[in-house]
Amino acid sequence: MSKYNTTYYLLIILLITGAFAAMAQNGYGLKLMGLVAAAFALVFLVQGIQVVQKKGLQDPVSVLELFSLTILSVLFALRIFYIHFLYVEYVFAATGLTLIGVFLYKMVMAYQIMRNQNAYFSGMVVLFYSSISLFILSMVTVPFVPQFSEPVGMIAFALVVLFALISLYKKEVLFNGEKVSAFRLATRSENRTVVLISVFVLFSLYIGLTNISLIPKIYSDEFPQAYFELVNRAETGQESLFDGKYDHERFMEQYEKVVRRHAGTINK
Repeated sequence: MSKYNTTYYLLIILLITGAFAAMAQNGYGLKLMGLVAAAFALVFLVQGIQVVQKKGLQDPVSVLELFSLTILSVLFALRIFYIHFLYVEYVFAATGLTLIGVFLYKMVMAYQIMRNQNAYFSGMVVLFYSSISLFILSMVTVPFVPQFSEPVGMIAFALVVLFALISLYKKEVLFNGEKVSAFRLATRSENRTVVLISVFVLFSLYIGLTNISLIPKIYSDEFPQAYFELVNRAETGQESLFDGKYDHERFMEQYEKVVRRHAGTINK
């Protein structure tokens, strides 16, 4: 078991705590989620540096994976704190596509190793890596082709559920002289990927349950609700830049002017 597993699980718990706090309209909820994303970035960065120090560039796949995860985590943190920079969508897409390439490479390598040893596990490998790759594809296509992103995300979620159900049904299978389940094998060999799937599953459940109004949306009381609606329009590709800015950026500029103008009056 990786020495980072405890850190991963703790951060996931904090992420869930922050999400529930934000849904309850507590101001600290989004801040906690942003700090967790930043912490994930730091953990991935440290691991990436350690891999480079130990192996140099002899393991480029692990280096690409860890630094891609670092960048994605930083971008998530910036997004949570509503910090936007020019061409961030393209950086996000390029990083996500790199990560997809890493996971597809791992899938092919693992399948080739396992297909002659255990047909069941080789099929589960394809299912496991396909689900995580489709989840990432769903995320990176949101700003560009949102109508394509949603069905891809649904397929990815269905594959994760299928993987879990088959793993529970088959329970333990003899592999390399040891009885293991597909889920246990994946958790042991790909802990970072399992963490990623866990976060994506939670995100998918949140999207699905908010769409049918079973749970409230994540919300911050720091800014007007209209601001968050404009941010969502920009992030889902429903509007384009005008004079180098999105509507929510112009909205925030005017909002801050109003706050500064009346701050002295309120304080008096």
